[in-house]
Amino acid sequence: MGPSKSQQIEKLELPWSEYIPWQPTAKQLAFLLLPVREALYGGAAGPGKSVALLMAALQYADCPDYAALLLRRTFKELTLPQALMDLAQQWLTPTDARWHDAESAWQFPSGASLSFGYLADPKDKYRYQSAEFQFIGLDELTQFPELDYLYMFSRLRRKIDSKIPLRMRGASNPGGLGHVWVKQRFMAEGNEERFYLRATLEDNPYLDKESYIKSLEELDPITRQQLLAGDWSARHGGSKFRREWFEIIEIAPSEGKRVRAWDLASTEAKKGQDPDWTVGCLMKQTPSSMWYLESIVRSRGTPGAVENLIRQ
Repeated sequence: MGPSKSQQIEKLELPWSEYIPWQPTAKQLAFLLLPVREALYGGAAGPGKSVALLMAALQYADCPDYAALLLRRTFKELTLPQALMDLAQQWLTPTDARWHDAESAWQFPSGASLSFGYLADPKDKYRYQSAEFQFIGLDELTQFPELDYLYMFSRLRRKIDSKIPLRMRGASNPGGLGHVWVKQRFMAEGNEERFYLRATLEDNPYLDKESYIKSLEELDPITRQQLLAGDWSARHGGSKFRREWFEIIEIAPSEGKRVRAWDLASTEAKKGQDPDWTVGCLMKQTPSSMWYLESIVRSRGTPGAVENLIRQ
């Protein structure tokens, strides 16, 4: 059972809903107040990322013509204890919202809906080809390929007279197959419509921090640094290069020539197979002959998907 909703929430200039029974933490509230189209919440483990996504999805549940979609990589991950569907079941079952099992969706008296879905396979994104959402949330964003994430923007739209904002929201820890593109998109690229809100275990007053930290201490050093500190620079090493050879800087010098080189694998990952990766490396050489690695993109997909990635 979570904390009860504070009466003070009604004094905020924030779209709220009676379908949200919990009071947000200060950091979750900051996430809900973000006026940007695209945002990422999280970093470390334990700040209530899934709760923040569900709250955001329900903010406009009282409005007609509102549709929200919450995604995980697999359907099974949606149904785990205290995961998105389980949490929504706890919140919405006592209300006048109605669950439709065939559509994996909640329907509200206002006409609004909250749907749950997954993107386990590159083809799964086309299941939403004719759908229209004003909110799309992806839990554990670094588990998703970048092309799947970008495709979902095509489902983000509204009627011309609608006042409901279009929102793409993600929540994630560092690590996972999408670590590089998520870090690049939210921490390296500048965009006034895109925001990364860092949150840590210290931002969640409702969690037993001491016992959870003891659990995290059993992990390997890299994973522990990712989950405990939310460190996006912590990566498992490869066999060719060592992390200590490279200095990490915020922004490369503006002068110089850029080139992106590709190592093309063009092989789709399938069950029981472990194909090579297609990798694109964006490099810059300055007039002083210093080289900078600005971006690394990794993907395993069909030849067509790889061609689309390169054109992008």
